[in-house]
Amino acid sequence: MKSNIQIYRYNKDHFELNEKVAATDLVADAFKKDVQWLNFHGFANKELINDSFDLFGIHKLTRDDIINLEERPKIEEYDNYIYVTLKSAYCNKHNQIIAEQISFILTENSVISYQEKHGDMFTHVRDRIENDKGLVRKKGPDYLMYLLIEATLLGYEASLDNINAEIIKINEQLRGQATDEIFTAIEMKKEQLRDMKNAFHPFRDQILKLINSKHSFIQPETIPFFNDIRDNILYNVDEFESTKNDLESMSNLYFARLSQRSNEIMQFLTIVAAIFIPLTFVAGVYGMNFQNMPELQSDYGYIIVWGVMALIAIGLIFYFRKKKWF
Repeated sequence: MKSNIQIYRYNKDHFELNEKVAATDLVADAFKKDVQWLNFHGFANKELINDSFDLFGIHKLTRDDIINLEERPKIEEYDNYIYVTLKSAYCNKHNQIIAEQISFILTENSVISYQEKHGDMFTHVRDRIENDKGLVRKKGPDYLMYLLIEATLLGYEASLDNINAEIIKINEQLRGQATDEIFTAIEMKKEQLRDMKNAFHPFRDQILKLINSKHSFIQPETIPFFNDIRDNILYNVDEFESTKNDLESMSNLYFARLSQRSNEIMQFLTIVAAIFIPLTFVAGVYGMNFQNMPELQSDYGYIIVWGVMALIAIGLIFYFRKKKWF
């Protein structure tokens, strides 16, 4: 099990990682020229979380919002920090979609992230810091927050890809046979997509607030990166709608297959009934107890009636086949 708290401190020349964090390791200004990233997995260590609140002068309202896991996504600006909370969605190792709240605090040279669960959304961000990939070690904390928000967005994209892959599998099964299990799977995917879409919807508004922010902690050279996130969000909005339409089409196909199956059954029963109605008529006629029925006195009457009924049945079958009714 990884540590529930990590502290990264880095600049363009070096980085250090601390996963055995004590209260004395929390430093508000890091080492002046360094960027500091404090990442909390969950809220088990309440003492250190409260220490971080006190250290960075977090307002009581913000503290309540971070701990309240049902808080709506928002961005709030204070003199000494910018607070961002978002809903995230990502796929775990079992290919299940996990949703959680994640909050960010941006200060002059620090970023504090509070994750609801112990997830791996930020693995590639850690890799960039540790191996000096990209611009992260050359930029400030606002760029780091951009990377963390982008990673949150990528979680949605991966989850959406997961749903689309499942849709392809369900669609292949549906083309074979419409079953109750397939209908249940479609409805589950609809519910997952609806929950993801509701969580994702405020994303664009929050990013627009960051783009338009005049706060000194957001550097002008970082704004284009947030613009790139905005463009990706618009693309994903279209993807959500496309996936929703695919699921609706699958629902329609499911009911169409059920209707087709019902029609096939009714057609079969109608053909069977159409064949046996004249046979029943013949059997009814010769089942009457009249004395003056010449055919009853014939030595071959029984065979003749069977022959007539067989010819009627065969004739009707050939007729139905010619009409392509089955």
